[in-house]
Amino acid sequence: MPLESWITPEETAALAAEAAARIDAALTGHAATDRDAYWASVRKAYNTPYNDPAPRERPAPVEAPAPAPDLPAAASPLPGLPAPAVIAGLGAPPAEIHAA
Repeated sequence: MPLESWITPEETAALAAEAAARIDAALTGHAATDRDAYWASVRKAYNTPYNDPAPRERPAPVEAPAPAPDLPAAASPLPGLPAPAVIAGLGAPPAEIHAA
């Protein structure tokens, strides 16, 4: 579809500068941060493509690992550690534990 415009490419820069000057004049009553926010939103809207971006590929779902099988009560969960019955026989832990 052909684009029809009354503005020539040579006039574009001058017209854009005049439009920016008029908008700045209209924004003079606002704080500098408000003016900067306005121009930031204009730049964002101007640079946003008209079409939606291509969808991203989603990573394959990761399967959860299978639960560990139940260990017998007398077996130690890790080699080198005493069995739970031995730990229970030691009695209650001290009221306070201080790091060295």
